[in-house]
Amino acid sequence: MTENPAQDTQEICKDPSCYDRVKTRVNLILNTYPNEDRAARRVKYFLAIFILANTIAVVLSTISDLPLSIHNLIFAIISISLTIFTIEYVLRLWSCTDSPTFLGRVKDRLHYATGIYMIIDFISIIPIIFPFVFPQDYALLHIFRLLSIFKLVRYTRHNDALQLLSRVIFKKREIISILVIFLVFEILFSSTIMYLVENAAQPDKFSSIPAAMWWAAMTMTTVGYGDIYPITPLGQTITSMVTIGGVLLLALPSAILASGFMEERQKEQKSHEPLETETGILLLERLGTLKERGLITEEEFNDFKALILPRLRDPEEGEIKK
Repeated sequence: MTENPAQDTQEICKDPSCYDRVKTRVNLILNTYPNEDRAARRVKYFLAIFILANTIAVVLSTISDLPLSIHNLIFAIISISLTIFTIEYVLRLWSCTDSPTFLGRVKDRLHYATGIYMIIDFISIIPIIFPFVFPQDYALLHIFRLLSIFKLVRYTRHNDALQLLSRVIFKKREIISILVIFLVFEILFSSTIMYLVENAAQPDKFSSIPAAMWWAAMTMTTVGYGDIYPITPLGQTITSMVTIGGVLLLALPSAILASGFMEERQKEQKSHEPLETETGILLLERLGTLKERGLITEEEFNDFKALILPRLRDPEEGEIKK
């Protein structure tokens, strides 16, 4: 070994396996669920800070009467944030494939780049690329800069509460779809009836069925702006019925989602039940293999081990091993 550590590192990383390990590690850090990887958790917090800072800066940038110094600070925050987002995007594309062929890598990256989160990431970094393509179009650049706030969607990917909500909505999607159909039908039906009843008395307010749909939507959601309302006795009676029906119909999704949350919570509790000894040993063996291949560090292996060992059940006593 030479006296220069940097030179030793360069010589070691000439090995293709080192390059593959680094790429795999970067992919794991950027795509692993944060609670399962310490480095991923740190990167998540780092990116979250800049996502939040960029969002605040973009919102404040729309205030025209701020001092010039504040506008310069906002521009600096946006520029730094977008630069970091660009680096993240490039690293994600670089590390997403392990294909040995050039065409295979291109195919994998194109497929990965068309994912919903990568599309959102690309939209958020357009302000970095845009000046090189259209250097004089400042209005469009401002629009794309505002679109960078969609980067917040990336942050919600690993949020436990939102993940739980998305699972509940997905599992209850058929019932929710039926409720949406009923909602659309009630709006269409009530607006048609109200048009027939109120058009003669208020031709300027209920001039068409689409105009009556605005009344129906506001009435069913109990918003009631007051700009359109019936004046005939029959129209007022129909309005009362539509309001009651809307309240009952809109209350159903809350009950459905609440029951879905309870079901998911019960599943989570079952997931924390003790592991059989053979299952736990198999998990530890696989983690050991990942550590030997350099895919996880010794520290990460110990973290996983600390999570698994307390859940192992003693096959003779039927209790969890401590």
